Amino acid sequence: MRAIVRSAIIQDQALIDLSVTPEGTLSGDVDTPEQRPFLNLKWGQTLPSFKNQTTITTTLAIWVHDVPADFAKIDAILARLRVLLPAIVGRVNGSSEVQVIEWINDSPDLQDDGHRTIVKVANFTVVGKF
Repeated sequence: MRAIVRSAIIQDQALIDLSVTPEGTLSGDVDTPEQRPFLNLKWGQTLPSFKNQTTITTTLAIWVHDVPADFAKIDAILARLRVLLPAIVGRVNGSSEVQVIEWINDSPDLQDDGHRTIVKVANFTVVGKF
């Protein structure tokens, strides 16, 4: 699922037009990249899905960072993610599959002093197979 989601993000023309690049789409703990904006995909705890132990339910938090100034680009990226990610339901990559992606919410406007960026977080529930 991770590869399917990341691939969808870095190949989406609308996100590319918003300056989202493969180098700026990261996962896990990262040093401060130079790329702006940059996305950090944080996968949550995995739990067995209801009545089907071959699939899992997890969460995905996508942290969208940009230069301090205006949240307009971050808001546009988040809006696109809310459309893009549910549209990849049914994609398969080997034994990995995305079965459900639902948007939960977006965070308020935040500031990340460590990265020296402004940031917002989009939260999703994901069901599928790794």
